[in-house]
Amino acid sequence: MGYELHISRAEEYYDSEEHPVALDEWLSYAESNSTLRVGGWLGWDEDRQPIYEYTCADGSVVSLTWFEGAIEIKGHFDGDAYREFGALAEDLRGNLQGDEGERYTSDGVLPPTR
Repeated sequence: MGYELHISRAEEYYDSEEHPVALDEWLSYAESNSTLRVGGWLGWDEDRQPIYEYTCADGSVVSLTWFEGAIEIKGHFDGDAYREFGALAEDLRGNLQGDEGERYTSDGVLPPTR
């Protein structure tokens, strides 16, 4: 499915700036994670940042970018999001949340809080 997921330390991903994953922390983590690779760039000159790519178990490729304190995961994948990204969120001490408020852990889906 084509869907957007968010890794955030805030209770709700849209409040990520209040409890951010710092950009330098994200970049350090992404560079050290062998499952992520740079697939492009956002911005220009010294303000640019990498777009990381991740190949899902179903073979689809999704992008991960940092935006306002959260990691945005965009693309098409048919697998279970928690299996693909739950551990990554846990590594970053964050929450994995979908656009409709659902939350994921590495063990499964949690009901929406709103």
